[in-house]
Amino acid sequence: MELNELLYSVGAVMPLDKIRRNDASFNAGFLVSKIYTDQEQALLDSGLVKKIPIYDRVFNQRSKREVELQKSTDLFKALNHRTEHDREAAARIAENTRPVKGRKSQTEKYRHRIERNRRTLRLLDKVVNPSEVLQSPESYFNHDSLYGSTERNQPAVLREKGRENRCEPKILPTSVQLQQRECFNQYRIQHITQTPASKAPVANSGDRYTDKLTKRAVTQIFESAAYSAICNDGFTTFLTLTFTKAQRLAIFGGMADESALGHLGARHPIRYRRNMVTYASSPAEKRVALPVMDIGGPYSTVPFANRPRTKLMNGGGEIAGDYCRLEDKPKAEFTLEKTIETTMGKEVSRILDAMKKMYQRGWVADHTVQVDTDSGQKYCDLKAEKVPAYIGKPSDVGPTDKPLDFHYIWVAECPANEDGEPNPHVHVLLKWNVEPRFFSAWAKRLEKIWGHGFATLERIKKPKAAGSYIIKAVGYAAKGGDSAQGLIKGNRYSISKCTRAPKWQCLASFEADNMTAVIKELGHKLDQWKKPLKRRISKLKVAKDQTIKAKAIAMKQGKPKSLTDKMQSRIIRLEKQAEKVNQEIRERGVHASSGNRFSVTFEGDESRTKVDEFLYWAAGARGWSMECRDLDLADLKQEADTYYESSFVHHQERRAYWKAVFEDSPLILDVDDDEKSYWMDTQAQYLESHFEALLCE
Repeated sequence: MELNELLYSVGAVMPLDKIRRNDASFNAGFLVSKIYTDQEQALLDSGLVKKIPIYDRVFNQRSKREVELQKSTDLFKALNHRTEHDREAAARIAENTRPVKGRKSQTEKYRHRIERNRRTLRLLDKVVNPSEVLQSPESYFNHDSLYGSTERNQPAVLREKGRENRCEPKILPTSVQLQQRECFNQYRIQHITQTPASKAPVANSGDRYTDKLTKRAVTQIFESAAYSAICNDGFTTFLTLTFTKAQRLAIFGGMADESALGHLGARHPIRYRRNMVTYASSPAEKRVALPVMDIGGPYSTVPFANRPRTKLMNGGGEIAGDYCRLEDKPKAEFTLEKTIETTMGKEVSRILDAMKKMYQRGWVADHTVQVDTDSGQKYCDLKAEKVPAYIGKPSDVGPTDKPLDFHYIWVAECPANEDGEPNPHVHVLLKWNVEPRFFSAWAKRLEKIWGHGFATLERIKKPKAAGSYIIKAVGYAAKGGDSAQGLIKGNRYSISKCTRAPKWQCLASFEADNMTAVIKELGHKLDQWKKPLKRRISKLKVAKDQTIKAKAIAMKQGKPKSLTDKMQSRIIRLEKQAEKVNQEIRERGVHASSGNRFSVTFEGDESRTKVDEFLYWAAGARGWSMECRDLDLADLKQEADTYYESSFVHHQERRAYWKAVFEDSPLILDVDDDEKSYWMDTQAQYLESHFEALLCE
């Protein structure tokens, strides 16, 4: 049996270093078919030698002549071997000395050599100057280290000096929640950290500026689009809104156009607003009372029992404004406001409010597009026609006479155009479709309501896949975080309340214990399973990109249409193959994350069974406490411990073994001169007796 076969077969139950240390069977002669070689067996059969010791035999021993011949052969190959560099030099000499010379690029001779030298220098630089930063965080942030940290530490709310805060509740600040989202048939186990009251985050203040869509925003857009596709048949219309020059100046700082102001030049129209004091009606109400509006003026005191007579105050208007407490007085007496400054979010909210009223109340089309029965040509009928409202909101007992919900998703972006100027525009998804004869009047009405530029309407061919339309439109799906989406003030996207995907519902809460390490281990195993599939997807993507480039070159060179059709067919085939592999990954129905939060999500028809099996396995095979804060699951925990007892023992032994390997330093044995001399003498005696037996033959 070869060593690799032995390591492969036994490696499933034993570490490789232990196999190598215990592998003495072959050298001892237990796994070989013949104890003696053919020559030794011939000596024994002839009767010249009665017995040959086994303990001091040397296997694979060759004669002196064979050794010298092998050394001479290796030396001859080394002296007469021509390296690739020498062969290239000889080829260049032959190229330069040939009788007929054609025109060739001089840099082509040295291009491959320069690239090879660069690769060599990069390799040597990695060896000479190794990186001090670890390439992967898995070397120190892995599930094995998390198992050890959860055994040594216990979560608690601490003071800044490191002592426990007695004012905080005694409940542990970390927990594991079992959550469900019924509309998607999903279950999730997530590690939650409860923020203590003494460590509340700082409240957001001031204007908000963003330069791209965050991953959380993209997730909400995709989930809302998927929820709309499942429950509301998706979106039907794709709307793109643009801005005029005057409106772009208003968005970018509230500046007025120079042409509109004449000789005044470009400026910011402003006004001053006086800051007034406002009082809440009562501590229990959120409503705010009317602010103080009187500027100057007399007032009288309130009569009391010990002071029944009133007194006139501020008769000369010394106090500017109504009476108020000093702590309620505004810091600044006036506020400067830009009269025409606005944001993209405000303008989109304005048109969406008007569109919602049209949708729920109905509207009048000033013209319709009709088809002539005789000629079959389209013509415009200027007769106005009423378009009914969308009513019939569903309820538990059936449709009602209430208007339907208005579904929309919008995303704004502001990339630079060809001249380097910002180009703000908004992409909107709508669940609103009209008959073809009303489409022209509908588009005209929406563009009039918008009033800031063009409004482009498009019909979505696949309503249930509308979420990808808007993500591809802003370039996030193609470039991700590197896409230049532009700097925007205010909201960057918005989703209607009826379109938003429902939040996760907490079914049960458990003590965290070592669940973070269990989720980390599950994520590591899933990554190992996904890696070959992702490599296949990357290869298909590279092949697709190369085919697209080849097709563009062929079309530019005027190749036959049959060739470009074959390339297009190959592109479609590669896309389908990549989608098939992605579908295989999605059909697994398990997604683990340990980046920002530790969570594992199960989806699909068998999601409930999968989450039950995972919790049962975590409690039995990995020693999770399974201590629920709402229910008593002690009997289930005991049953899981009994069922997975062997797996848990194997897990503990494996961790203990690797811990011992990491902590123990390797034993280095120095061979002394006496031992070396003994084995040299033994080898010499064996060779002498071996050659004497051969000479006797």
